Amino acid sequence: MFFKVFLLTARSLALLTVLLFVTVLLSAETFFVVNSQSRTLSRIDTSTDEVDNSFASLGNVPNKIVVDEDYIWCVNSGDNAIQKISRSTGASLGNILIEIGSNPWDAILHEDNLYVSGLFTGKVYRINTVSGSVSGSVNVGTAPEALQVLGNKLYVCNAGNYAQNYAGSSVSVIDLESFTVTATIPVSPNPQYLASHNNLLHVSCTGNWTDLPGDICIIDPQTDSLIETIEMGGTPGRIWIASPELAYVADNGGQYLYRYHPETFELLNSAANPLANGGSEVVGNDSMIAILRPNWSGNGQLNILHPDLSLWKQYSVAMMPTDLKMAPGNTSADDPSFPRPEFSLYPNPLMQGSKIKVTSLSDGVLQIYNLKGQRLCSHSIKGKDTQELAITLPSGIYFYSLSSFPDMRRIAQGRFIVIR
Repeated sequence: MFFKVFLLTARSLALLTVLLFVTVLLSAETFFVVNSQSRTLSRIDTSTDEVDNSFASLGNVPNKIVVDEDYIWCVNSGDNAIQKISRSTGASLGNILIEIGSNPWDAILHEDNLYVSGLFTGKVYRINTVSGSVSGSVNVGTAPEALQVLGNKLYVCNAGNYAQNYAGSSVSVIDLESFTVTATIPVSPNPQYLASHNNLLHVSCTGNWTDLPGDICIIDPQTDSLIETIEMGGTPGRIWIASPELAYVADNGGQYLYRYHPETFELLNSAANPLANGGSEVVGNDSMIAILRPNWSGNGQLNILHPDLSLWKQYSVAMMPTDLKMAPGNTSADDPSFPRPEFSLYPNPLMQGSKIKVTSLSDGVLQIYNLKGQRLCSHSIKGKDTQELAITLPSGIYFYSLSSFPDMRRIAQGRFIVIR
């Protein structure tokens, strides 16, 4: 009896050790939140749960931020300027004036240039980050907002004329070499956010907040034409494409969360059946989903969810938050400058009934366990090939372990989540 109890205790301790190890790894992210009314920048470290709601003092009407490895670039709409901030200390390093009356709205960093949309002037400005000055501008459409770079082209949302029910809603295409507009693509009313996936551009169009519901428009950059309109409904906002099978869309009203399939364009959660635990901004990675709850009349809230949408962590930020960014790290699987991992399991989370893809640099044996430490199945893995595995599992959290063959040395371990 004592021997059996000892074995169970040892197994429980081993499982607890793995759980703690994985949890620490998954929670090590840093988020930045723009608090527009408080005019401060919050810094949240999820590995220590430290929240600094006065990490940096911002300018007049701070709106969006760009975060790189060294700096944070804040778009201060009321100052018509970009504020340069030290990412490590939060110290303000200066301001770059755009143009009087431009009301800059959003920005994107590409190589040595920062591109900024001027909501009131209908222009996109190019700022050289080395010299800290505006090096050019180009006229686009009415009320330009979000920007996205694909290849040698810059795409910008033109929200349109709000006084005329967002007439002129479109996406402008700018050739980066000549810095000229080469195409204008009409889209659904009030386009406000952009994302790219699988060489396609996804445009989130909020609608007119009343009788014109929102859409997700899909643009093919090869032809710069609209190829699909997903009738989302509601007031869709920022898009975060979590995997080839799952895209999340925030709610500009700050309440809901929508989902769709970014490759088949199938609606999973539209305005007809939205997820309730949503917000105005959504970002994340394989291990977590970060949702910004704006609480327009007071302090906002950052909710960190597990991939199965259960609440993990909760942080209070300052008043009227308008933007959320996750600090870039050195682990992007999409960046060819980083070395290829020895083993990858994708997608994570996995939709129930879908096949999971595994890639390994070595031959091995993949074993899958439940939370009790019980082995559920084993699969032989061929090195240097991507394999699709049909794994029938109910929704929940699972652990995997890859051992090399034939010496059975453990070379990878982690967890993945199955969702309905």
